[in-house]
Amino acid sequence: MRAPKRSTPGSAPRSTPHGETPYSPASLLRALTANPYDVDELRIHGGTHTEDAPPDNRATRTITLLLALLLGFAVAVAVTDLRRDAAADDSPRTLLEAEVRETRTEADELEARQETLESDVAAAQGEVLDSADSGASQRLASYEIASAGVAMAGPGVTLSLEDSAPLPASPGVESGTVNRVTDGDLQIAVNGLWAAGAEAVAINGHRLSTTSAIRTAGSAVLVDFRPLSPPYVITALGDPEALRSGVEDGETGEYLTEVSTRFGVRYSWESSDELTVPARSVGSLREADVIESERDGPDGGAASDSADSSADTAPDPADDSGSRKDSE
Repeated sequence: MRAPKRSTPGSAPRSTPHGETPYSPASLLRALTANPYDVDELRIHGGTHTEDAPPDNRATRTITLLLALLLGFAVAVAVTDLRRDAAADDSPRTLLEAEVRETRTEADELEARQETLESDVAAAQGEVLDSADSGASQRLASYEIASAGVAMAGPGVTLSLEDSAPLPASPGVESGTVNRVTDGDLQIAVNGLWAAGAEAVAINGHRLSTTSAIRTAGSAVLVDFRPLSPPYVITALGDPEALRSGVEDGETGEYLTEVSTRFGVRYSWESSDELTVPARSVGSLREADVIESERDGPDGGAASDSADSSADTAPDPADDSGSRKDSE
């Protein structure tokens, strides 16, 4: 096979096919596929194509400085205009804040009207019941207190449970784990307060009754299917000294001390002479039947059918195996 003839440096440069310039990538690719020995020659004759830098003199530096000042002034003017528009009375933020304030005011007015109407309904209901039976309204009031249907106030204690502080981080980890307060912790604390003689209990403003459920869903604690966020403040009405000593001297106190020592869960007590727990929301009455006379009790009132109520079973403090759900 005969090797292609190489051109000498003194010979005339070859023309690239298709009218391409010698230094274009396409011409180099074509020359490489057609005759590899002509590539160096194309690069030599193509020369270097570098752009000339602008002259560095006093006039150029002056123009650059003036352009920089002009650009900075334009940016400052734009920022000032944006801030002025944001602080204007008709800005979107101001209008949204005004709408939120109006909505809150309207909600407060509706809540006040609801309380007034509930008081009127209760008064009218008492008159109707007293007209039929002299002791009906009193029995109804006792039933509402037992079922957490009315708000209560009086002396008591507040037991606050809070997640642990971040634990020391492992090497290569930015933040340590945090031991969360679980639904089991709240169940044990609430059951301990009930056992100590609490007359009414609420967690973060949610009233508890015999059918209340304290559960967990993911990392959230639910009380009657309503999510709560820490710290969890348990309000209990009753004798403050009796409630606190009854909890601390029993198994609940031992459990709280253990979770505080082992997992860093924080808890604190506070006594007060005037605490308030709200009423539990009562479901709407959908159906009702007239009670027959033979089912009436000996005191003239209707005999209530017994119903099994499911209560939350708190875990045994002695069975704590040391496992606790940690989250980053």
